[in-house]
Amino acid sequence: MARTAGCICILALVLQACATTGAMDALDSEEDVPASAEREDLRPQWESRNAEADTEARQAEASAALSSMRGVLGQVEEAGVELTFRFWAQNGALTLLSWKRGAGEADLTKKVDSFIPGFEGHLPTYVGPRAGEVVLTLRQERRGWALLSFTTAEGPKPLEARTLPVRGMGVTADTLAQAHAVASQLTRGLRVPVGGRATLLADVSLDDDRVLSATTVRYESRGGPPVREPSPGLVEQIAQALLPFTHGIGPRTVRLSLEAEHHRTERHARWRVREAGTLRADPRAPPDLIAEHYALYERILREWREETRDAFIQAGLSSTEFLATWFVSSLAMRGGLALFEAVAPRLAPILARGGSEAVAWFRSFLARVRPAEREQFHRLWTKAQTQGLSAAEMAQLRKLMARFEKLLDTKLDRGVSKDLRRMAQNDFYEKLHTDLAKLLLDERGKYYPVHHRIPLEYAHLFERLNINARENLWGVHDLVHTKINKVWTSFRRAKSKATSEDVRKVATLVDRHFGRWLNQRYEAGRSASELARAEADALEEVNVLVDLLLK
Repeated sequence: MARTAGCICILALVLQACATTGAMDALDSEEDVPASAEREDLRPQWESRNAEADTEARQAEASAALSSMRGVLGQVEEAGVELTFRFWAQNGALTLLSWKRGAGEADLTKKVDSFIPGFEGHLPTYVGPRAGEVVLTLRQERRGWALLSFTTAEGPKPLEARTLPVRGMGVTADTLAQAHAVASQLTRGLRVPVGGRATLLADVSLDDDRVLSATTVRYESRGGPPVREPSPGLVEQIAQALLPFTHGIGPRTVRLSLEAEHHRTERHARWRVREAGTLRADPRAPPDLIAEHYALYERILREWREETRDAFIQAGLSSTEFLATWFVSSLAMRGGLALFEAVAPRLAPILARGGSEAVAWFRSFLARVRPAEREQFHRLWTKAQTQGLSAAEMAQLRKLMARFEKLLDTKLDRGVSKDLRRMAQNDFYEKLHTDLAKLLLDERGKYYPVHHRIPLEYAHLFERLNINARENLWGVHDLVHTKINKVWTSFRRAKSKATSEDVRKVATLVDRHFGRWLNQRYEAGRSASELARAEADALEEVNVLVDLLLK
């Protein structure tokens, strides 16, 4: 099925499924959430796949690779030619890295574009489960194209290479049209002197499966006027040379190398694509950010390509994770920091630091943002980076960013606090402390509640703090959590007189009095008296602090 709006639509589908946050109202404190509430499984369905789906996907990958090669082979007009294709293979996924024509021997009488029987069925066996480069050299023989050699090579994984096999690996009508449009652009004005030769180097920009534009790097010709135009089939030849590269991930550049010659007895010059390959640019973002960006984005892109869009609606909080990773990584890898600084001067320095910490901070922050505003942000920012914004759209972005920055100083409402607690509970045991998932279980086999060292109530006083960061989360038994909440309830008497420094003082005294039970199993029989003493001492200390603040 043809895609009508591209991968940008993915996020809108996800975000529409999320609950809208309400107006700012009375605060929901840590103690208002049941400490032993059932942990909800928020993992999207597309996090896991059955064996049958993976088998189908690997078969589809092999078929797509063969189809890609067949498209290139079908443009070969000379007999006896050899072509070498380099793929990155991982978990059955095949991403074309380059292809190149060899000299070969022109001793066959006619062109053949079919595979010799058996080759197509054996390709999945050749590739297997390996991770690395696989190199296939094909030679045109009298019965068809045959596999001349199959070798493997070691090397680092290219950024554009996929690691997850995809069942839906066809080329969409949009992608096909884009490839033909770019090919037409490249061939426009190409001329070869009569009886002469010419060469062309061109760079083509791709993003996911979109073919965006082309730039001529170098054009050279030998011979004098008059000139001859290329044969009409050159547009199709270039398009077929590009289409195999549209199964990659992210922004990238494919370089095409073409050569031409004109025979004086012929009307048109003969052009051929000799080589095509993805260029290796130095990444502009930190390695950990790049890895996170591509790992998450590939999962999203796979579901879009397989057209299982309903999975996104059930993804729940994954929407904020995707948007945070997408934006922070695109800010580093695709540029746009100057524009972001202009519209969001307070947010920009927090997110410009990049890396996993910035992604985590933005993910927590996005829980405060209404889904419709997240979707608008995604749409405007994508257009700003790809096409530019009109004056009206720039005004919309400024207004939206002013709303975002206002949230930095606004107390969290009940809905946002609930979402952040749920995110914290899941992240703590599934990402941050997987080793504690089997240790911090109460008498009923349920996880200990997760306590925020700096409570959600005071998040607006710490704009650079990721309130759900690892260092701000502790797993504590219900009984301990109740005692800690009493300390913070007592501190609440300070109301607006409390500063961020005062909040830090209380967090420090809680650490000091209750630290022995943080991220530790609670032994009720031996710890009851010690816990009572810790509570009394902590309350005494916090009351002294509050009394000083209220004077």
